[in-house]
Amino acid sequence: MKGSDTALAKLMSDFFCTEAKDMNYKALSEKVRYFKESEKGVERMFDSLEDMRNEAIYGNKIETALKMIARGKLSLEEIAEDTGLPIDKVKELAEAKTA
Repeated sequence: MKGSDTALAKLMSDFFCTEAKDMNYKALSEKVRYFKESEKGVERMFDSLEDMRNEAIYGNKIETALKMIARGKLSLEEIAEDTGLPIDKVKELAEAKTA
């Protein structure tokens, strides 16, 4: 689409821009400017990324606990200790697995 003047080509070009001032669409460039250049926007972006990271870590802990429960070699208490999950959550996962 390089060299194309269509709306889609302009939008795709905006997604590859690293500077808000180089973007075609004002609404998109204003949001980029906010999240990249303002203190509050950068803080919000950092918080969002931190939340996503924490959700991924929690999801990995759940997945690991489920695998350990399925193997049946450790007690639920040991699984909770090894994964860092609360024992109540591990018990909930074990009950759901058998239901």
